[in-house]
Amino acid sequence: MSKTIILILVLAVAGFAQSTNAENKQNIPADFISDGCSLFPDCDYRDCCEEHDLAYYFGGTSKERWQADKKLYKCVAAKKGVHHKIIAPVMWLGVRAFGVSWLPTSFRWGFGQKKRK
Repeated sequence: MSKTIILILVLAVAGFAQSTNAENKQNIPADFISDGCSLFPDCDYRDCCEEHDLAYYFGGTSKERWQADKKLYKCVAAKKGVHHKIIAPVMWLGVRAFGVSWLPTSFRWGFGQKKRK
């Protein structure tokens, strides 16, 4: 029970602790590199993860992060096979909990902001 409460708190904080920088997502910078499905097997949904990585590279508002994570969920869930319906929510929980901007990870929300001046 306490693990569930902690997870809910982490997810709640993650939604509100985001940067509010608006970025131009039209131009993909030369230094953008996707690691695929960070800490998760790439499988046949790597394209979903690469698009998600691009959104995370730029960062933005908490609403934009929510939309990027929702889009990842829908992309993975839309793949053929019932296992994708199981994988999609697991991935969504992972990015919501561990993709917050304040964690010192290479896959956090806005990970490309530090490289641009």
